[in-house]
Amino acid sequence: MILIINGSVGVGKTSISFSLQERFKKSIMLDGDYIGAVHPFQIYNEERTQYLYQTLTHLLKFHKKNGYSNFVINYVFETPNQLKSLIELLKPMDNEIHSFWLTCSSAENRERVRQRNSDDLEWELNRFKELANIQKENVVKGNIGFQIDTTNLTISQVTDIIWQRIQEREDNYAE
Repeated sequence: MILIINGSVGVGKTSISFSLQERFKKSIMLDGDYIGAVHPFQIYNEERTQYLYQTLTHLLKFHKKNGYSNFVINYVFETPNQLKSLIELLKPMDNEIHSFWLTCSSAENRERVRQRNSDDLEWELNRFKELANIQKENVVKGNIGFQIDTTNLTISQVTDIIWQRIQEREDNYAE
């Protein structure tokens, strides 16, 4: 199974991904921001993005060869085409792929980002707003993940919601 966690800066992608990883007996969590941390970094560089997707695919293949079958990937997918591009690369390795789009209120995001003690607080706050707006505009064009508003929810509560959604979908596949 592959879980993809999408969302803007500060919505909880990494924390939720680590929490979801623990739900599996054996799993790998891949954080796209860390795996794709190239220098120089350009936000809107299709070549860099495709390089990241190829790297994630390569890592999944390697881990599958070594006995892992459950994966949690988190990254920011602004458009349905970006998410679809990664999913198409991953499908040959696992047909069970679930994607989730985490959101939260601006007020909650400000608090979360402040708690991170970032060196560039203002940039992260502005980037959250920018990404949240981009994702809201693009969700009408296609799938960027099943939306979960994480406002006022704990990591455990969001993990439970995602886990329940996965179980419900698996039940529907069996019918």
